[in-house]
Amino acid sequence: MMTGTHLSNDSLEQLHEDLAAANMAPTWKYIADFVSKEPKATYRPWLWRWNEILPLLQRAGDLITPDRGAERRSMEHVNPDLKPYYSTSHTIATAVQLVKAGERAPAHRHATGAIRFAASSKGGRVYTKVQGERLMMEENDLILTPSWAWHEHANETDHDIVWLDALDFPLVNLLKTSIFEPGEGAVCADKPDNYTRDALGLYRTVGGGDYSEAQPTLRYPWVEMRAALDRRSGDKGCPHDGILLEYINPLSSGPTLPTLSCRAQLLRDGERLKAHRATASTIYYVIAGSGSTVIDGQLFEWQKGDVFVVPIWAWHEHHNGTGDAYLFSITDQPAMERLGLYREEALQESGGHQSVSTSFRSDSRERNHEA
Repeated sequence: MMTGTHLSNDSLEQLHEDLAAANMAPTWKYIADFVSKEPKATYRPWLWRWNEILPLLQRAGDLITPDRGAERRSMEHVNPDLKPYYSTSHTIATAVQLVKAGERAPAHRHATGAIRFAASSKGGRVYTKVQGERLMMEENDLILTPSWAWHEHANETDHDIVWLDALDFPLVNLLKTSIFEPGEGAVCADKPDNYTRDALGLYRTVGGGDYSEAQPTLRYPWVEMRAALDRRSGDKGCPHDGILLEYINPLSSGPTLPTLSCRAQLLRDGERLKAHRATASTIYYVIAGSGSTVIDGQLFEWQKGDVFVVPIWAWHEHHNGTGDAYLFSITDQPAMERLGLYREEALQESGGHQSVSTSFRSDSRERNHEA
C-alpha cells in the first residue's frame, strides 16, 4: 500500500518517466497521435513528368540488363515523403519499366499483386507470361499479375516497350508478409494463348472444367476499354469523376485484384469536375490529353505520360483542357473496403470547387502563385 509520504512525493511527470522506463505510454497524453479525428496523410501529392522520366529510363537501358542479378530494369516513382519505403502512396508503389528489343526478363513470383499498363508499345510479340500464359501488350493494355503468380517478360520485336508497373508492396511490407522466389527453367506448364479469356468468356470447350487459377491472369485490351468509355461520352457522368469505368475481375465481379482496383476515365472537352475525398489513395497515369487536377488547393498540370498521386483523404478535382482526355488509375479502395475503413465525401462549399493557393512546378519543385 502506498504511504502518504509516497503520494505527496509523486507527480504526473514522475509517472510519465516511470511509464517510459517500463515501455508503457500514457493514453491520456498521446491519444491524439494514434486516434486522430480524421485520416492523416503523412505524405504529399506529387507528379512525375513523362518527358523527365523517359530519358532516365533510356539511360538505364544502356547500363542495366534485366537478368537474374538486376531482375528488372525499372524505376520507382518515389514520393519525397516516403523515400524509406520506395513507394508512391502509403499502400501502392508505381514504376516505369523498359524491356528493349530482343530482351527477356527472367521469371519470378512474389506475394505482392501487380499490374502492368503498356505506356509505349508498337505491339507485336511483346508479352508478359503469367502462369504459363502469354499476354500480349498493345499500347495502353492492362495486364494482371496476381499475388504469387509466376511471371516473366519478353520482347521479341525490334522496338522497345515501356510500361507502368503498380504493386501493393508497401501494404504487404507493412503487414510483414513479403515473399519473393526467383524462377529457373520452366516454372509452370505453358497454356495456349487466350486461355483465360476463353475459359472465363461466354464460350468454353464442353467438359473443359473450371478455370485453374485462383485469380485471373488477364489482358484487358485498351481498344475495348476506350470503346466502352466513348459509348458513354454522351452520358451525364459523375460530377466528381466524369465517365469512370472499373476493370472487373470476371471470377468475382469485383475489383481487378483483392487490394487494388484499376480504372479508366474520360474527361470531356473543357469538363470541370467537382472536388471529393476518400479514405483511399489513388495514382493516375495520363493516357491522352492534357488538363489539371487540384489536390488540397495545389494545382497539378498534366499531359500524356505523366503520373501523379492523390493521397488518402485529399480533396481533388479534375479540370480538362481542350479535347478529350483519358486517365488510367490504380486505387487501394478494395483494401479499405475489405477492412471496413472506406469513407467518401463531396466538398459542399464554394460550389464543390477548391481555391488554388499553390502550383506544382515542372521541375518538381513547388512555388506559390496567385490563384
